[in-house]
Amino acid sequence: IMLFVDRMFLTWYSTEAVAASMPAGMLNFALTTFFIGTAGYTSTFVAQYQGAGRYQGIGPIVWQGIYISLVGGAFLLALVPFAGAFFRFVGHDAAIRENEIVYFRILCLGATPAIASAAVAGFFSGRGRTWPVMWVNVIATAINAAMDYALIFGHWGFPELGMRGAATATIFSSMVQVLIYLALLARPESNLLYRSLAGW
Repeated sequence: IMLFVDRMFLTWYSTEAVAASMPAGMLNFALTTFFIGTAGYTSTFVAQYQGAGRYQGIGPIVWQGIYISLVGGAFLLALVPFAGAFFRFVGHDAAIRENEIVYFRILCLGATPAIASAAVAGFFSGRGRTWPVMWVNVIATAINAAMDYALIFGHWGFPELGMRGAATATIFSSMVQVLIYLALLARPESNLLYRSLAGW
């Protein structure tokens, strides 16, 4: 949804920017998906431990997903220097190519919080508590839309950053998303019953 919101605002900014957002965004998402899927598998293990009444094993499982997010984030960071060579190989026009490189590189910088959010969301969805997941995602998407408006066009005292602003808004909202999840994970009652912090 965040990538869609980026593209929606970029259609009002420039044709080069919106043309670049799709291939660069999809490449980033395709590379991140493996780690999101792996980290998100925490929900399956959380459900198993919840059903078996082994609550103390839930926290450590969630932390394994967070560790996977660190590995995934490092992998995406390692690809940043190769973005220019890849998009030059693709052969798009220079204006589109430069936007693709910028968008892809910045999204790669924000891979860790996006993957970690999938891991921590499993703490809730695996226990059948889907409302926190929905509201955290609604908040993150709303922040992304507001930041897109501010950073792409330069409103509310922010500089006009165009494509760079769209990517920055996305990783900022991903960071807020994972911070909200971690705050929920850190609640004393969760730590006591599930070792949500002690299980790191």
